[in-house]
Formats: sequence, structure tokens, C-alpha cells
Amino acid sequence: MIAGLFPLAYAAIFTCLLWQAFRMMRPSSASTANASSDRTGLKTTHPELLDENGAVTSEELWAVRFSDEGLVHPEA
Repeated sequence: MIAGLFPLAYAAIFTCLLWQAFRMMRPSSASTANASSDRTGLKTTHPELLDENGAVTSEELWAVRFSDEGLVHPEA
């Protein structure tokens, strides 16, 4: 008798877990509203752009970009 209940219990638990997984993955209106805004609601600046007084630096800033040029083989 109990052996006949195992497939039914397995199917019920599997269905419940599958339903919970889909429910967790479903985007909700609250999650999409929070994703578009900053988590603090304040304007944030990277710390390296600030000087010792906490103001945005007036120094010239450099940017470096590495292009995808494939593998570079060292010369022997």
C-alpha cells in the first residue's frame, strides 16, 4: 500500500517545487522598479575620482581600452 503512494508523493513534491521555481523566476513589478534606480537613491561617484577633500578631482583623466586583437604569441 505504501509503495503505491511513493509515485504520488514524488509527483506532488516535484510539482510543488517546479511551481515554486517558476514563481521565483517570474519578474514582478517591484523588482523591475528597483532595478532601474540606484539602490541608495543618491548620485554616486567612484572613490578614485575624489581628491583628499572629497571633491571631484579637476585632474586630467585617462582612459585605456584594450581591443580584442586575438592571441599574442611571445617571440622566442
